[in-house]
Amino acid sequence: MDFCMKPNFITYIKMFCLVFLLSADNNIAFGQTDSIDFIIERIVEQFVESNEITDFDNNTAFEKLYDYNSRKLNINRASYNELNELFFLNPMEINSIIRHREELGDLLSLEELQSIPTLSLETIKKMVLFITVAEKSDFDVNDLLSKGKHQTFLKYRRTIQDRAGFISDDNGEANYLGDPNYLYIRHRYDAGRRLKYGFTAEKDQGEQFLKGASKRGFDFYSGYIYLENIHPKVKSLVIGDYNMSFGQGLIINNGFGYGKSAFVTGIKRSIQPLRQYSSVNEALFFRGIATTLKLSKNFEATLAYSYKNISGNLQSDTLIDIGFERITSLQISGLHRTESEASRKNTVTQQNAGARLTFKSKFGSISTNSLLYLFDRPYERSTESYRRNQFTGSQLILGSIDYDFFIKNINIFGEVAASDNGGTAMLTSMLLGLDKRLDLALLYRNYSEDYQSLESSAFGESTNNNDENGMYFGTEMRFTDQFKFSAYYDLWQHDWLKFRTDAPSDGFETFARLDYTIKRKFNTYLQYRYVTKQRNVSGDENTIRTPSDYHLHRVRWHLSQKIDKSTEIRARSELSYFNQQGVTTRGSMIFADIIYKPLMKSYSFAVRYGIFDVDNFDNRIYTFESDLLYEYAIPFFQNRGSRFYFLTKYRIARNVILEAKYSNTSYENINEIGSGNELILGNNRSDFKMQVRISF
Repeated sequence: MDFCMKPNFITYIKMFCLVFLLSADNNIAFGQTDSIDFIIERIVEQFVESNEITDFDNNTAFEKLYDYNSRKLNINRASYNELNELFFLNPMEINSIIRHREELGDLLSLEELQSIPTLSLETIKKMVLFITVAEKSDFDVNDLLSKGKHQTFLKYRRTIQDRAGFISDDNGEANYLGDPNYLYIRHRYDAGRRLKYGFTAEKDQGEQFLKGASKRGFDFYSGYIYLENIHPKVKSLVIGDYNMSFGQGLIINNGFGYGKSAFVTGIKRSIQPLRQYSSVNEALFFRGIATTLKLSKNFEATLAYSYKNISGNLQSDTLIDIGFERITSLQISGLHRTESEASRKNTVTQQNAGARLTFKSKFGSISTNSLLYLFDRPYERSTESYRRNQFTGSQLILGSIDYDFFIKNINIFGEVAASDNGGTAMLTSMLLGLDKRLDLALLYRNYSEDYQSLESSAFGESTNNNDENGMYFGTEMRFTDQFKFSAYYDLWQHDWLKFRTDAPSDGFETFARLDYTIKRKFNTYLQYRYVTKQRNVSGDENTIRTPSDYHLHRVRWHLSQKIDKSTEIRARSELSYFNQQGVTTRGSMIFADIIYKPLMKSYSFAVRYGIFDVDNFDNRIYTFESDLLYEYAIPFFQNRGSRFYFLTKYRIARNVILEAKYSNTSYENINEIGSGNELILGNNRSDFKMQVRISF
């Protein structure tokens, strides 16, 4: 069927044109600064949505932004790492701020930022939410435990329709051991940037509470104590759960990482080696003690040790040795809902030791990194051909050297790594600030087929950072204060097999986006993405399958309009087009948002209604959704139907805020949603969640 003749397509056009007409008046007044929520939403959407991550918990990733918003960062004393926590600043902008301070002295007012050539007015207006020029000393030791801020989060979530795993059989037994309620509690204490501590407890839907596999109450507990600059020689110290990131992520990066996204020059990983962990992924963190020490003016060292139990599949082999067990896979979902899932809980012991030595100068830094993994049983994966070079055994040792240098408006950085089986990986990158209105990004990577890592997250097309050779080019051009053009081109090749690709393969991806903004009261952009890869043909039953090229096109038109200081409307239309061996499928989606945040009122809300018509999974369309604080969702849509959600926040008392969200997805062409234990009989899925936030 021709795309333009699909039943809902005319409806899409009418709906989008209506929103455009409502937003056409560009002379209405608006507030002078964006809110922190708006900035973080934009960051999440640009970085995460393009990487097709469907559920993103940003407790750790963006905690610093909220900290800097409540206790402003002194721009005259801020380090490179601290400024790097403002995700919208690129390395050239950060280096220009530091160089301005060194050459001309402290800034006397925030308006002086306009004299730094690389900073646009739009960037400065974002910065003022987080920085100050005032000389504010942090709490002294006597105040650390008494004058900080406590926050407690209580969260509840439930899918309203019954799912197969909760339905009892004739014997009164259900596959899921627990009830369908999600429960979460988190407490954090923040005394500036000198002391933080907190804990998190979580029970997923279907997990038991105070019985069975969770006799201690919640299924997952996490906690930390984090200190900064408690001694001239101790830059940071964390006890409990923490994230660790070295270099550009070739050996370890279990924090927030950059990749291909709408922020085309955002290819550089954060270089803060340690941070506290307060999220709910039950596998991708470390548990123990870690510290960063200032050895001298130019040298720093980070030392870390971790010991934790994680979930994994174990398999016995009585033919070799009675009682011998091996690990066949590690479970990172954190779900323990069924007898089978519960039996895997905490069955594997993982130890880690890490070290980083850094030399810093005014030109940049160079570091050596090492990381040890030690399991209590041998890790032996399944024997599919594409897994041939993945890690097996009970011990893995990784090492790397990373560098980060500045030469005026040029930033050169990269990392070279090796695993103890002889595999190697390297990437080298360059960011160039050619002009106030022109930035370029170049990145080359070469990851050998036999390089092994478990929690790497370096730039690349594949998630394992092995068997890949590629080149990335990105540019951002700001023609005027209103027009911005962003584009990238990435090409790569794989010398060995991949999942669903039974032969060596290659591919490329192009992306282009044109933004038009009027002072932040009106924004519209047109975005295009095209990907060519190889994949096995669906339905091919041959023993030896020959992959063929497939082509994916995505086109998006988005607009947002500030109606007044309290009200904003947004709308988006997106089309997708997939073709392999002459078979073409299509998808389309359109939605409209109303965001209402009245000044000096105790309430606010956001509402969305959208309709979609997507042939299959290959054409799936991802959309960013506003959510509870510290929680964002980017669901994808296929089939034909509609999506609605309503999010509200209400200040019950001075220190108590209630947030709630109701969402519903209704399908027109299917009568079952999901599969297995998650199967819903019917064409509607509704979810409700709420959170109470208490501060004192």
